[in-house]
Amino acid sequence: MSSNDKFQKEVEKRLLNLEKIVEEILGHIESLKTLLKTASPKKQETVLAEVSGEEVTLPFCLHYFGYLRFHPKTDPIPNECLICQKLIECFKHSE
Repeated sequence: MSSNDKFQKEVEKRLLNLEKIVEEILGHIESLKTLLKTASPKKQETVLAEVSGEEVTLPFCLHYFGYLRFHPKTDPIPNECLICQKLIECFKHSE
């Protein structure tokens, strides 16, 4: 067996291994697509706050506290942030 034959067999072996890996990845992708289709959207939670004896419902933050500090200035501020009572603190928050 010549070195050229050995080289060709090694290339074929590696190609088969790569094809198996690609098939596995495609299978995982299809599984993830199926899960995404069947997953129910996240239910928005609310937080209750008591303000001068009056109960107010605040939307649960969809981001993290301090999000607005790093939010691009060219992008509009999300609506849920505009109605948040901690808007200013979120802009100023540093970790």
